[in-house]
Amino acid sequence: MNVVFDQREKREWDLPGVDQTAVHLETGDYTIEGYEDRFAVERKSINDLATSVGSNRDRFEAEIQRAQSMDEFVVIIEGSRHDVENHRYYSNIHPNAVLGTTDKWPLKYSQLDFIWAGDREQAAQECLRLLDRWYFRTLSDFY
Repeated sequence: MNVVFDQREKREWDLPGVDQTAVHLETGDYTIEGYEDRFAVERKSINDLATSVGSNRDRFEAEIQRAQSMDEFVVIIEGSRHDVENHRYYSNIHPNAVLGTTDKWPLKYSQLDFIWAGDREQAAQECLRLLDRWYFRTLSDFY
């Protein structure tokens, strides 16, 4: 399994035990080579999440709309709901707006899920777990 990540990632995750290659991804930040159109993970820090649902909302929602053609699209957040509730980010967007978006968009967009990973290390582990699951499920569908 070769994991590909978007070459625009500023602080990519180091995913142990797999090869990783930087490429240009249209949608998402991480996926498996050859499956770029089937599933993807979008990485968000708390600051990035607040900006993405605030001032960059249109761009972020356009990415989620593109992802609707995929089997699965997951946003893994390097933080917790508690971080947002306590406004531990730089944006002026209200915490209720951030949390409301993460709660409601999965209802609006069927292929979307948000995962609160707690911190950067746990987020990377969650990404690898999802990619493994998707990859082996796809292989088992093939055989």
